Amino acid sequence: MDATPIIGASLLIGSSIFMYILAFLAVMAIGGYLTYRTSSERKQRREDKQNRDNPNS
Repeated sequence: MDATPIIGASLLIGSSIFMYILAFLAVMAIGGYLTYRTSSERKQRREDKQNRDNPNS
């Protein structure tokens, strides 16, 4: 009985799970960066609007 197909299938399954984990981490990193960048821009716009509305402060 030859075990090579079983080993090959388990390696394929293991590597595909590893690739899914890497892809998930990449999506989370990109999403976190975009969320951080857009929230900082929104904060800056809000501060600019407050400064425009209140010239005394």
